[in-house]
Amino acid sequence: MERVGTHEAKTRLSEYLNRVRYGGERIVIERHGRPVAGLVGIEDLERLEGLSASERSVEARYKESLERAGVEVRWTEGRSREGARRRRARTSGSPVSEQIVSERR
Repeated sequence: MERVGTHEAKTRLSEYLNRVRYGGERIVIERHGRPVAGLVGIEDLERLEGLSASERSVEARYKESLERAGVEVRWTEGRSREGARRRRARTSGSPVSEQIVSERR
């Protein structure tokens, strides 16, 4: 996977688009040495969007099952130490482990 700066990406965008579309390459665009975006083919994008939808449905089912058990769930955005975005569930009520144990009884 090639990494290029924003200036280079802007000046050679047409070339990079062709490499992504016809060569199946993936290109990471960096600003000041940090990745900020990626160029991927449309097939990869559709696959990623499908994963996002799948992850959202898993989150929704998880949230619904906890709410049925009387646990309020709020999803909050956070960042890992590496700067990646991640979602975290904040709950109120009894601990989730107790809910799971009571459901198994």
